[in-house]
Amino acid sequence: MPRLLLQLYKSHIMGFHEEFDPYTFLAKLTSIYQATNRTIFNWTDSQIVEWEKFSELAKYEPEFQKPTVKALLIVTYSVITIMSLFGNMLVCHVPFIVNLAVSDIMITLLNMPFTLVRFVNSTWVFGKAMCHISGFVQYCSLHISTLTLTDIALDRHQVKCHLISVPVQGSSQAPASLS
Repeated sequence: MPRLLLQLYKSHIMGFHEEFDPYTFLAKLTSIYQATNRTIFNWTDSQIVEWEKFSELAKYEPEFQKPTVKALLIVTYSVITIMSLFGNMLVCHVPFIVNLAVSDIMITLLNMPFTLVRFVNSTWVFGKAMCHISGFVQYCSLHISTLTLTDIALDRHQVKCHLISVPVQGSSQAPASLS
């Protein structure tokens, strides 16, 4: 294929000063490319339709379509969502923990409901944009959690290796060290 394209290119370059029509040149290149771009999967339209039917049937249906499993998923996700929101609201007063709480709240509000609907319906029903947003929020939350835990570990390491002297309030004694 590259030889054919190169020969066609050379023949047109040699005669470039003559009438050169880029549209016919592009049409010739496209036809050569299409003629030589064959794969081992030369499917007909009917074979493609068969494949689409098969892929539609290949969803994960059996377990998730049972009403009891759907009800269990809904109850479980609801309990986890409520507990997550309540628990993360309680710890929002500790500086390092605020990042972790915000990360968990992002997952709770922007991922868990969509994941539940996806499991119950066996397919994504919220469109392409929400699919991307949901994935983005998931990865952001993961990175926030990981970096915050790394920051906490580094902070604890610094405190342990380089003892920080803090005076004890209400006392005239020597400063106590934190560990």
